[in-house]
Amino acid sequence: MLAAITGCAALTALTLAYGTWAAIPYGAVPAVVSATLLLWTVACWPRSRARLARPLALAGGLSLLTTTFSAPPSAPWGSVWRLAEMAVLLMLLAVVARWAPRRQAVTAGVVAGAAVVTWTLPLIPAPSVLPLAGAAAFWALPVLGAAVVGGYPRLVEHRRLRLVIETRRSQQLELARDLHDFVAHDISGIVAQAQAARFVAASDPGQALPALERIERAGLNALASMDRTVRMLHEANGNGITRPAAPDAPDAPDVPEPPAALTPQEAPAPQEAPTPKAPTPKAPTPKGPPPEVTPRPEPLPGVDQLPALIERFTAAGATEARLAMPPATPGTLSRETSSTAYRMVVEALTNVRRHAPGAARVEVTLTPAVRNPATHPAPALKIEIQVVNDAGAAPATALRTRRPRDGHGGRGLNALRERVQATGGTLSYGPYEGGWRVLAVFPQTRTLPQETT
Repeated sequence: MLAAITGCAALTALTLAYGTWAAIPYGAVPAVVSATLLLWTVACWPRSRARLARPLALAGGLSLLTTTFSAPPSAPWGSVWRLAEMAVLLMLLAVVARWAPRRQAVTAGVVAGAAVVTWTLPLIPAPSVLPLAGAAAFWALPVLGAAVVGGYPRLVEHRRLRLVIETRRSQQLELARDLHDFVAHDISGIVAQAQAARFVAASDPGQALPALERIERAGLNALASMDRTVRMLHEANGNGITRPAAPDAPDAPDVPEPPAALTPQEAPAPQEAPTPKAPTPKAPTPKGPPPEVTPRPEPLPGVDQLPALIERFTAAGATEARLAMPPATPGTLSRETSSTAYRMVVEALTNVRRHAPGAARVEVTLTPAVRNPATHPAPALKIEIQVVNDAGAAPATALRTRRPRDGHGGRGLNALRERVQATGGTLSYGPYEGGWRVLAVFPQTRTLPQETT
């Protein structure tokens, strides 16, 4: 409102100063309009920056009409009003390129840019193609500069927001994979135990109590997996940068500097011995939390925890799982490869529990990859991990309840394939001798000792 009142007052003052509308100098009206628009932008900032595109397009259109239909001035300094107008239009164009909505910014930029490019064309004495093109090209440079000044920060901001979105998306996918790999395995064990307890409760109520204990252990494992995932999300902000400094804090009270400083100076004073002991028990109390913080960067489970996993799987249902793994295998895999191998076995066992509840046996084997010694005499730095389950014969009492997927699910093996390939390995799966097999080949950091192979 203030800008509109100011613009009307300026136009009225021009009319009164020059007597008639026709006597107003060349380009004074669009210059006053542009200056009024600039005043409104400054007065209403920052609300005006997103709504400036349409007023700028109108100001540019008025400038184009002045260039097309107004007679050029005859005086040497008759175009000073237009020169000031172009300076204001360029400033507004930079603001629009930075803050206005994209479509509106393009429209306003085209109109205002055309007004700046063509304003000198009527002033050329002997117009021809070459001078007109040269004048238009010369004034196109400041238009391009204004677009770059406003558009480059906008591009940087857009890329930053896009990077943030992609980072959040990758974190969400990582979280979904962790929930699928670990929590789903424990939840499926809880479901299997609950189903087994449901069938044996009627015939043998005494078996329900061990089943409830196994359900409790599986629930605790699921809670631990959830806790590990939540801690991973918390660690994503700090990336563990401040964590390593925490273990140094408890070591400070253990330095025996106070007694050493007192004994050479005042040896016969036995009363001063309790004084250095007073702060010693007090020092760990305010620094107690750091020892609780340091265990947070808990590493993900690896192949060294496969025996416990196989034991829990066997105890949770009727399917017996067996593990064949050389004892030195965990030392031949990197941390990432070991964690991925563990995830692969968890996914395979979870699929057995879900899709083959009647399977009688599951074999999990870790063996060195074998290749032709004639063509490759050196040992292969790879290890094969396969999980094979038989078809089995599902008893009539087996309950095989499938939860509705609602378009989700079935992504575990595909996501696992991507994770295995990221470590430099391969993953294959399919029917095998009437059952199902999941086979993965992982790279090793070193070969297994000869006695273990």
